[in-house]
Amino acid sequence: MEKEIVTLNDGLEYVIVDEISSNGNVYVYLSNVDNPDKFCIRKKIYNNELHLLVGLDNDEEFDFALKLYSKNI
Repeated sequence: MEKEIVTLNDGLEYVIVDEISSNGNVYVYLSNVDNPDKFCIRKKIYNNELHLLVGLDNDEEFDFALKLYSKNI
């Protein structure tokens, strides 16, 4: 299965390792292509017919999204 690779605002490439929907949001879990220890979580939003990856709103949302991922692995 081929994984999708995206470039984030930091200019680095990340592979999408998982997507989880919860509470009307889609959380996207990414790992840096060159350094798998660099892991981040973004939220997918839809703008017209495009989807964008944006940062989470606050620490509480990050903790929530991380718990979702922990239950999934």
